[in-house]
Amino acid sequence: MKDLSPRYDVRRATPADAEAVHAVIAAYQRAAIGRLDYTLEDVRDDLRSTDGNLATDAWLVVDAAGGDAAGWGYAWPGGGDGTIVDVDVFATDPALADRLWETVLERAGEIGRERGWPSVTVDAGVYREDTASAARLAGYGFEVGTVYQRLRIDHTGEVAFPPLPPGFTARNGAESEQIRRDAHAVREAAFHDHYGHVRREFGDWAANLETGSVHDWSFLTVLYTDAGEPAGLVLRSTMFVPDEKCGYVRLLGVHPAFQGRGLGRWLLRHAFAADARDGYVGSILHVDSDPRRPALGLYLSEGMRVAVIIDAWRRVM
Repeated sequence: MKDLSPRYDVRRATPADAEAVHAVIAAYQRAAIGRLDYTLEDVRDDLRSTDGNLATDAWLVVDAAGGDAAGWGYAWPGGGDGTIVDVDVFATDPALADRLWETVLERAGEIGRERGWPSVTVDAGVYREDTASAARLAGYGFEVGTVYQRLRIDHTGEVAFPPLPPGFTARNGAESEQIRRDAHAVREAAFHDHYGHVRREFGDWAANLETGSVHDWSFLTVLYTDAGEPAGLVLRSTMFVPDEKCGYVRLLGVHPAFQGRGLGRWLLRHAFAADARDGYVGSILHVDSDPRRPALGLYLSEGMRVAVIIDAWRRVM
């Protein structure tokens, strides 16, 4: 990092630094949005992720005198064959935040050159309330590319499982690798033109999921036609259980060949029923607010409500 004040030291983080990184994120979020929205286990999962390289793509800044963590930033190139680098910075000191942003953006450009990309798409998410970060990104040439909404529905008791759509059967992802491969194929077909989607080979996709402490293949449900064609999937998670006591719909998609048949609604209701059965007080998911797609309208029609708005900022370098 360039022009770092003598007040700070910078080093590479390791998975053992999860508590220090979490402390930085917690301080930043409380100052920026008035609440904590990230658990220690979330940080541990991030530091274990195969999407980034801690040795080259992340920086932990500590106070030189006291040794307390003061800043955290990363440029995560991710997997797959895209040219997207996800970046983020957490620091309550504005000058330090500026140095970190300059550093992660410089590294994003280096990643593109190292990989021979003609250009680099840099993505960053900002809570709608965090106007300071929004202004900073605008100053660095970012623009809002889309808006993500975190939706929630509360479960006050048992939720009935929906009857299977006629002509379809459901299989559980824990049964076999082939079911997991079919889920991956549906994912690629359903999201190939969505904002921020990067095509990933099955092994890369599955390995990245499996690094997460909350991942469980038994939380995957795949819908098949009676002829055996994979048509839709829903992947649940306990990511929001520690802090919200809610299940999380991590991924829900329907193959384009089978859209318009109510399969998305069935998958959503199935997830709600499974979350209620497991004792969770609600279900949460994130959805891109692209008006060309029906997902947001579907979720709202099923009783979900907006809990958090996150603007997706993008810069092409």
